[in-house]
Amino acid sequence: MKTSLVVHWRLPVVISRQLHVAIFIIAFIILVSREPSRISNAQFWAEDGSAFYEKAHNFGAFRSLLIPYAGYLCITQRLVMSFAQLFPLVWVPLISNVIALSIQVLPVTLILSSRFASAIPNFSTRFLLALIYLALPNSYEIYANIASTQWYLALLACMVILAKPSPHLEWRIFDFTVVLLSALTGPFAILLVPLALLYWWLRPDRWTLILNLGLAIGLVLQGFALRFVTGTPRSISPLEASPELLLKILSGQVFFSALAGQTGYEKLVTLPDSYNVATDLIAVIGLVIILYAILKSPLELRIFILYGSLIFAAALASATVPWKILLIPGAAPRYWFIPMLVFLLCLVWLTQQRFCWIRVAAIALLAVMCTGMIADWRHPELADLNFAAYATKYEQSAPGTTTVIPINPPGWNMHLVKR
Repeated sequence: MKTSLVVHWRLPVVISRQLHVAIFIIAFIILVSREPSRISNAQFWAEDGSAFYEKAHNFGAFRSLLIPYAGYLCITQRLVMSFAQLFPLVWVPLISNVIALSIQVLPVTLILSSRFASAIPNFSTRFLLALIYLALPNSYEIYANIASTQWYLALLACMVILAKPSPHLEWRIFDFTVVLLSALTGPFAILLVPLALLYWWLRPDRWTLILNLGLAIGLVLQGFALRFVTGTPRSISPLEASPELLLKILSGQVFFSALAGQTGYEKLVTLPDSYNVATDLIAVIGLVIILYAILKSPLELRIFILYGSLIFAAALASATVPWKILLIPGAAPRYWFIPMLVFLLCLVWLTQQRFCWIRVAAIALLAVMCTGMIADWRHPELADLNFAAYATKYEQSAPGTTTVIPINPPGWNMHLVKR
């Protein structure tokens, strides 16, 4: 018989609306503490300005909505930046950062709700998972920016599918909105649909079937838009793939960085004599943990493991740079976000197993994660590019004038035409 994520069942904690709001606010503050300047000195980051705000501003909200980026629709990002057109330019980075952080907090409120009490009955375990998520190392790139919301929506969509259906209308609206937005924002629904159908087949439920319908609708709309609309092409280099590089990426960027963070991984690669041995050993340990969880864990965790594995494989297959570049510490952390969560969730599940040596080993590995959390807690501040001065320059320019505004990371720009 398959065990739940926790062997010792406890009564689920029922959280009131007021407590949900309090949890949301506290989680939001915790995230802000990792880089307060995203609020105190808000600035655009990369595609937030150059791809999403610029297009919404120059082409108009409706016309920009269906413009693909990197080969797929990005409806959520374009909706946010279309909404931002209602405000003065100088306010927009703050508004978009607050929305991005709010979306980033949503998995915390969902995992702590009673909807996960059947899969993870122990509230303290769900609380631990929420803390791990908020303090996740090696996650700077996807922090507090609209461009990365697709990764959080991809996580949320999977969580919604696996959560116990709620009879309450607000949760039903939340669920369907999440799966529809996720399907219309990035390519993740292609990977999630077969797993969601498998989960429905094994655990039949009418609401899960409706959520599958939402994913399917999003996929159809994605395909229709991409069939008739030309977006920004992806620049692709030869992957130069190999099994050796695959294991090193999995070992360094997923298993080791999830525990020791980007800081710890940077130190590891500076030890040429130990690097190859260490990465091989880490890869073996990590793969054994994942395989054991696939064989013994509850259905929800196995589905999540498969989802993370598909995302990892798809990221490598569609990478725009050679795999040797992906070995570099800090390279493309968005690709490793959900696979790292899969690995850490497996470790938390192992702490509840009957065999003492398994529990001790899992607890020891999670204790190592404390070093990664501390080392990677504070994200580096964005360069101060004096955005407010450029916003004032734009506001004072004549209609039809194009203002070039530098944005982070340095070297990026957005071009706004005064209306």
